[in-house]
Amino acid sequence: MIVGKPAVDSATEPTVIDDDTVAAGDALEENCESSKGHVCKVAAMALFSAVGSFLFGLDIGYIGPIVESNNFKKNVLHLADSEETPSELEGLIVSLFSIGCIVMSFPLISSYFLDVWGRKLSIMFGSVIFMAGSALQASADSLLQMETGRFVTGLSIGLLSSAVVLYQSELAPTHLRGAFSTLYQFMIAFGILVASFIDQLMVETEGGWRHVIWLMCLPALILLIAGMLFLPRSPRWLIQKGRHEEALRVLRSIRSEQDAVQELEDMKQEQLNAEAMGEPLWADIFQGHVGRLLALGVALQLLQQLVGMNAFMYFGPKIFESIRFKKNQFTTINNSVNFVATFPAILLSDRAGRCTLLLCSGIGMSLSCLVMGTIGSTCMSEDDAGNWTVSSSSAGWAIAASIFFFVLNFAYGFGPVVWTYCAEMFPSKYRARCMGICTMANWLGNFVIAEFTPTLFAQIRFSTFYVFACFCICSAVLSAWLPETKGVPLELVGQLFNRKFGLDDTRSIETATTRRECDAPGSKKKKHTDDHESFAFLEARA
Repeated sequence: MIVGKPAVDSATEPTVIDDDTVAAGDALEENCESSKGHVCKVAAMALFSAVGSFLFGLDIGYIGPIVESNNFKKNVLHLADSEETPSELEGLIVSLFSIGCIVMSFPLISSYFLDVWGRKLSIMFGSVIFMAGSALQASADSLLQMETGRFVTGLSIGLLSSAVVLYQSELAPTHLRGAFSTLYQFMIAFGILVASFIDQLMVETEGGWRHVIWLMCLPALILLIAGMLFLPRSPRWLIQKGRHEEALRVLRSIRSEQDAVQELEDMKQEQLNAEAMGEPLWADIFQGHVGRLLALGVALQLLQQLVGMNAFMYFGPKIFESIRFKKNQFTTINNSVNFVATFPAILLSDRAGRCTLLLCSGIGMSLSCLVMGTIGSTCMSEDDAGNWTVSSSSAGWAIAASIFFFVLNFAYGFGPVVWTYCAEMFPSKYRARCMGICTMANWLGNFVIAEFTPTLFAQIRFSTFYVFACFCICSAVLSAWLPETKGVPLELVGQLFNRKFGLDDTRSIETATTRRECDAPGSKKKKHTDDHESFAFLEARA
């Protein structure tokens, strides 16, 4: 009988790991740790720069209670405690801020700072202007000085609203650009919430309104110091200025070596293409593919205002009074909803996508406006003194719930994501100018809503919300049309829109996307087999 060699169980056979495998594993682990470190560093930069939008939120939040405070009336308006602030004076104090924003965001002005000074210095300069405007307001003993301070502060926010989101999108890695850009709106909501709490604590104390405004200088000072010591220049601005080595140093500090080199090459190629087309002219941004992108950006910014967010903020306290709640309760709850509901935008803009958030936001806001218009027209009545009464408590609660539902849908969608789209859709050659026009359009829309909402309410009452519903429906339709930009490199987003407009194919996007996949460490894909997959990937986004 022949005894054969015993069989070896492959499941129990020891695995031999050679030195190359160990080295590769160590390198992969080290690369992952390095990548996490770079992401954390960029996140810190985005958060620090977002202090600029935090200043915007503070200004929105603190001014209302201050204008109504007895100390302010006595110190600045020289009115007795029993006298009410004249509505025209209150409107002027508030609107001068918007006028300052419009002036500074005017493209000829904002693009000068963004293109010549750069994003970083523009943010720092904006913080200096904010402190100057706040100092004028806090020390005001006359209406003229207060109005001057409001205008100067508006100049600051007009510049910061253009610079901050642009800076965030240009530093962010492709897969997190949406999350970092939405920090802009998140910090606005946080600023409003903080200001409302500070007002409740201090505004009615002796000289409290001055202390509130002086406190607003603290985050501006932090932004200035952080800008000088911590924030780097935008690498895309450095490329525009021909400072390639400096741009590479910045990229190496926030990306892996391979990603930094690849991103630098992409930016240099885009800059070469832009230079081949000659110096940028103002006429160029109103025609061709740039003109279409600009029209789209302006439409998004106008819709962000015309959907009626500010009208809900204006009318909300009146509704709450009609169901026996205090105005301050509405303000606190509303600001809290606005703040908390911004978190989904940060978490989902790079996962669910920009289009999904905008579409859901538009649908939710439309439903809220329709409910408000229908229930308000049938269940609310106004007496001769201008006070509103509701026919039943259930109707009042339904309207109040609609207000909060509207704010929730705005906060995760059209509030933050519109800024993300506008910051990433334009070619770098025209980005500062186009962003200035879009920002100015936003402020013009803000001014129009503030001026005409009271008139609409006076003329057509709750049917005003049907007007807002029309704009909300338009926003939902536009959102369904937009191409998805998550995961697309910043230099190639414009070409994605070109395909949507039917102006260009996406072969260059396919090539760049494929190249990045093939050049990734450990990738076994071959370029000639990836072309079809890349094309399908961009087809889905377009």
